[in-house]
Amino acid sequence: MASHAHRFGLLELPRPGRAALPLLALALAALVLEADPALRLAGAAAAGCFAVAAGVRIAYARVALGRIRRSADRLILADAPGQEASEIVRWRSHELVAPASRRALARELAQTLRHLDRDAMPSASPLRRIAARRHEDLLERLEERMLDDRPVTARGMLLLQRLLREPGSPLYDAASERELARAIAAAVAELEA
Repeated sequence: MASHAHRFGLLELPRPGRAALPLLALALAALVLEADPALRLAGAAAAGCFAVAAGVRIAYARVALGRIRRSADRLILADAPGQEASEIVRWRSHELVAPASRRALARELAQTLRHLDRDAMPSASPLRRIAARRHEDLLERLEERMLDDRPVTARGMLLLQRLLREPGSPLYDAASERELARAIAAAVAELEA
């Protein structure tokens, strides 16, 4: 696994794309066997087997990386201020506050705000539009915050991700109006910390 891992200090993390490279190279090499008419079927079969194995290896590495992310997320959300962060928490925090993560959340916020537009046709989204419209200004503020250059906290990014992505979020679940207001305010406050 070490040869197929992200390096972050001493931490080695799965890299789904690189994990499959040796198998994909073998699949290409097996295709060379197709040049010989007697080995054409064997070459295609071998290439197919190596390609399937590469797909399995990619899937396995993605699952492993997802587990690591979820574990780090729990540590970030539970971490007391001032406590020294582990290497995995530093890696995940770096990933969460990266410009690409911020742009992705800004796009999700923009999409949510489009769904709140009174002129827009209702969609299949379970978004609690009426409740969310009462906090549209805060959601717009969050979108602007994702697009500016000021630093954000990893904890704030996680709270915002949960607000936008989790089915149990007060944006989607039949939570009280107060819970929605608290969840949005918590994300705003944490991002500003």
